[in-house]
Amino acid sequence: MEAFKERRKEKRLYCDWPIWFAEDFGKKLCCGRMLAISSTAVSFTGILGKDCPQNGQKTIIYFRIPRVGEDDSSDLVLLTRPGRIHRIDETADELSHIVVQFDQKLPFKPAKLKLVNKMLSV
Repeated sequence: MEAFKERRKEKRLYCDWPIWFAEDFGKKLCCGRMLAISSTAVSFTGILGKDCPQNGQKTIIYFRIPRVGEDDSSDLVLLTRPGRIHRIDETADELSHIVVQFDQKLPFKPAKLKLVNKMLSV
């Protein structure tokens, strides 16, 4: 049996946080639940309606991520990132698994954030 070879260049931060996305600023927001994020991409589930961006289209992503201070205090920071829908996989119950590649990397690696267990569900 062959050993599994990890091809990812960066670990993901696995989470269950709300995420919003739209084709452009001023357009109707579609919402979903974030599953994982790296500095270059995000994956989430959502219901794709007629107003939501489709595979290959540009999109704007809005999400919150915890920022932990030196004294273990925390804030939620709202980030906005343009990107392109890289993949959409249909799942059960009308949900889709969506992967968006950011146009520009995040300035940090989310998996390296210092997280407190209670912050995992916002």
